[in-house]
Amino acid sequence: MYEEKVIKRRISNRTYPPRYCVKPDCNIEFIPYDARQKYCCEQHRIDANNDKRKIINEIEEGFKKRAKNNERILIKICSSPLYLKYKYINRWILQHEGYDFETFHYLEYDEETGREIQFCYKHGILLIDAEKKHFKVIIKE
Repeated sequence: MYEEKVIKRRISNRTYPPRYCVKPDCNIEFIPYDARQKYCCEQHRIDANNDKRKIINEIEEGFKKRAKNNERILIKICSSPLYLKYKYINRWILQHEGYDFETFHYLEYDEETGREIQFCYKHGILLIDAEKKHFKVIIKE
């Protein structure tokens, strides 16, 4: 036989003034059972949190995509004849390949020069000549 589950809430003697649900498309006025209650029902709370998580996931996925692209570019450059010959690459080549200089996982600093190395996963770039905009690719083992 079907049993209906009823969720019982502790009923307090406190009363709270009516308020409007904060879910953007709701606008229902309700009387909260707790001072922290912002939504008129549990489903609206769940929907709002899912919407927030979706935005965060989109940001994280975008970052991962750009970081993987940067690493792919650095791997390609490391095996190029030009890089193997000169041991550096010019900024315009990185830009031409679509490298995003604003996307990296972490920074380390070169012990000799004190300049920053921007790492995407295990590949990083180090500016070796600011005037000529030459970069060296660093591979973290």
